[in-house]
Amino acid sequence: MSVRFSWRAVATDLMYLAKDTGKVSGVTAPRYMDNSLYKTLVGTDGAISQTPCKTKGGNYFTLTLQLPQVKPGDNSHRKDIETFIRAYFPATVKTLGCA
Repeated sequence: MSVRFSWRAVATDLMYLAKDTGKVSGVTAPRYMDNSLYKTLVGTDGAISQTPCKTKGGNYFTLTLQLPQVKPGDNSHRKDIETFIRAYFPATVKTLGCA
């Protein structure tokens, strides 16, 4: 499991990040998550969430979760990934003291 945190000055298009061919943010078969407090997409092998969060690092906080051990065509983990990101992202945001 790989978790990456980043701050940006402006909001980022999560679908663009997910479909990027780089190793930092690629997520296979991404779909936006319904009923989320945060802008979040979930794929078969990871997830990306973003929220406004004004800190010294920037104005938007983005978390990327990647599970490189999951084969891209394996859909059996999507629900578990969604459950994890629904719990982990809000807990992480809470610790940041976003203004």
